[in-house]
Amino acid sequence: MTAVLAHRGPDGAGTVAAGPEIAMGHARLAVLDLSPAGAQPMTSRDGRWTMVFNGEIFNYRELSRELGAVEWRSATDTEVLLEACASWGIERAMERLSGMFAFALWDTRERELTLGRDRIGEKPLLYFEDGSLLAFASELKALRNFHDGRLDLAAVDVYLALGYVPAPLAIFRGVRKLPAGHRLRWKDGISKLERWWFPERARPAISSTTAERKNTARSLIADAVSLRLRADVPLALALSGGVDSTVIAAEAARQDARADAFTVIAEGDETDLPYARLAARKYGLRHEVLHARAPAAARQVMDAAEHYDEPFADSSALSSLELAQSLAGRYKVILTGDGGDEAFGGYRHYTRIAVKQAVKAAAAGVGLVDGSGATGVYVESKVTFRESERVSLLRGPAGTLSGFLAKDQFLGAWPGGGALKHALWTDRHLHLANDLTHKMDIALGAYGIEGRSPFLDHRILEWTQLLPAGDLVRGGKKKILLREAYGDELPPEIATRPKHGFGAPIDAWLAGPLREQVRQLLPCPLLDRKLQIDARGQRLWTLLTFARWAQRWRAAW
Repeated sequence: MTAVLAHRGPDGAGTVAAGPEIAMGHARLAVLDLSPAGAQPMTSRDGRWTMVFNGEIFNYRELSRELGAVEWRSATDTEVLLEACASWGIERAMERLSGMFAFALWDTRERELTLGRDRIGEKPLLYFEDGSLLAFASELKALRNFHDGRLDLAAVDVYLALGYVPAPLAIFRGVRKLPAGHRLRWKDGISKLERWWFPERARPAISSTTAERKNTARSLIADAVSLRLRADVPLALALSGGVDSTVIAAEAARQDARADAFTVIAEGDETDLPYARLAARKYGLRHEVLHARAPAAARQVMDAAEHYDEPFADSSALSSLELAQSLAGRYKVILTGDGGDEAFGGYRHYTRIAVKQAVKAAAAGVGLVDGSGATGVYVESKVTFRESERVSLLRGPAGTLSGFLAKDQFLGAWPGGGALKHALWTDRHLHLANDLTHKMDIALGAYGIEGRSPFLDHRILEWTQLLPAGDLVRGGKKKILLREAYGDELPPEIATRPKHGFGAPIDAWLAGPLREQVRQLLPCPLLDRKLQIDARGQRLWTLLTFARWAQRWRAAW
């Protein structure tokens, strides 16, 4: 299993039998303390706890000081996390973490295993359980010997709706994903899943003046960037030329970080390029432009099926893989602007959202779109294939999406606040936690690189969820407070530019370099052929992605 994940951790591997019933393995990506002292699995000083850990605890220095006079054996965040759990208990330790992480912790005294995952799902963790055995890994391919390769109907149904498979679902029967902000305890063959992050309970102070809120925004972002610049290896910046990535570049430059900038441009769409070059010049960054060219699209789709071991229809995954491949061997860490839209209200559909949702609710009421209730209407009105179409494609009952949305603990915990706040909450805990974070982790991990996103700092997310709606979206303007907070530091052309998407030009590619793949792979025999024949655009892309993935991983019903 560890060898299968060597691409994620090319700097070393280790295994340990922590007891007669437990074995743990780890593939290391060395970012902090590159010496052998940082090798994993790692055992606590008292011998009780053994841990494998993926990710970064960004506030590890602060936590190490709080732990007091500890004889540290390394300068790693892994050891800090391990000793924090040993000293404070798992629950208290996790609440004090600022970071992105997935870990497994074995308690030799209680004979209990704990799996833990970060608040917003930046680091993945999947597991297979059959009552007598629990196997876990960072990627599904490492669990290949445990499941039988048979498709999970609910997961396929939700994929056809959303274009990705959200936790706790997994594409193969018997496998589950640990949801973001959750932990799982396993003892004597019995598992217990529990949520540990409760953002609806957060009550950060919100100033009554716009000027002070701008200062708070800058302070939070500056600290989030500072924490994510901690590394013993060179860092890079993903620079799209949009507001979010430029804010990160501005903060990194202000903190004298030495980081090179990279921009991915899809052939036929160079909209972002002049803005990215403008930002690079302003902040004195060495800038490299990477081109995702149409003739390479066929290879990229095959690469995506190899690395994304679940079907994944977000076309920007191709650009993410292009970025990762270009950085491979040169950088181990890259900072991105992911999460800025969900934190500060940047998507186009947030404008006049109350009116839009009222219209969609009325349409749902007469059967023109699917969904019921605020969350159901918001999510199901935007699906790729409607429920009736999924019933046809799957040759039988579907309807899993509505049930999934109703059971999700985060979606059900929305604290209220109007249509805009509801949309932001839903996007953070569904799309962001299951699509965007997954996309970047898999793409970068495929080439031994770690992505860090300052906007995903939980303090930023908890603070912005309580901001006045007018600080986020007003009329046709979006991301208002963020733009104003950095108005003096961003080039005016960037501060005022509208959002530009990051996806591939799929219509042109499907009609051009991918046409032969469409002919060979569709209709996919795992799905009913009727709706596949005339599919276009995102619907065709979703089917092609599924068919290519199913062929690669030999999926079957």
